[in-house]
Amino acid sequence: MIRTQSSRQLSIAEFDWPFQTALDEQNRWVKMSDCIPWDELAEAYYKSLSSTQGRPTQDARLVIGAVIIKHKLCLSDRETVAQIQENPYLQFFVGLPGYQMEAPFAPSLFVEIRKRMGQTVFDVFYDAVIEAVEKSKQKSTLKKKSDKSDDDDNAPPGFSDKDPEPAKAEPEHKGKLILDATVAPQAIRFPTDLGLLNEAREFSERIIDSLFANTDLKSKPRTYRQKARKAYLAIVKKRRPGAKLVRKTTPWRLAPGYPPRTEYGHALTRPGRRSPASVPA
Repeated sequence: MIRTQSSRQLSIAEFDWPFQTALDEQNRWVKMSDCIPWDELAEAYYKSLSSTQGRPTQDARLVIGAVIIKHKLCLSDRETVAQIQENPYLQFFVGLPGYQMEAPFAPSLFVEIRKRMGQTVFDVFYDAVIEAVEKSKQKSTLKKKSDKSDDDDNAPPGFSDKDPEPAKAEPEHKGKLILDATVAPQAIRFPTDLGLLNEAREFSERIIDSLFANTDLKSKPRTYRQKARKAYLAIVKKRRPGAKLVRKTTPWRLAPGYPPRTEYGHALTRPGRRSPASVPA
């Protein structure tokens, strides 16, 4: 069941603070609360809830604000609730009317929040927040331009920004700059023994295909590449295959001619031996 409160933005001066020291209006959480479109986010959040059935829900701003705090500070569920409980600015950010000593909700509520929201609601949150931030930036830019124009109007006569500036001297040549890029990050995977063995098998199979095209043989030697590929993926997909399994499997299952029990397998995997069926007389 949906339980809502007034969406009117509470100012930091109206926040019930039991101490004599006033809260800072320039705090980042106070500024962020002014930028976020709480009504749009609440509308997207309430779409997945029923207005007549179920227990009363927490206020949408409390839930959405807690999710934003959790992801912005990279906190766990328990630590997020603890930070809100201890920080008055975070309590103001999530829409509480005043400072309170108890936790706003149990940390286990985050599990239900993630189930309710899903990826669709998170996408709506992301788009709404980005749009609000862009509007805030545009307002600040227009304010700076208006302040600058006021300063130009109050400037003494004979001074103008439009006056040509004196020509700047050409910069002097100070020498040559050499940049060392040896430590630049590169997208190079770690060359594991298993990966190198699989690449060698695939390369050997390509060699066999190219050599067979230039011979008079009617049938291509069996390499069992599909089974070898399957055996390779069975080991790679394991999170921890274990040294015993790798040592037992890789030497012969990933070699060309898997399995090496046939005549072709012996001819390809054991040097010095030739298969009479595959080598012309």
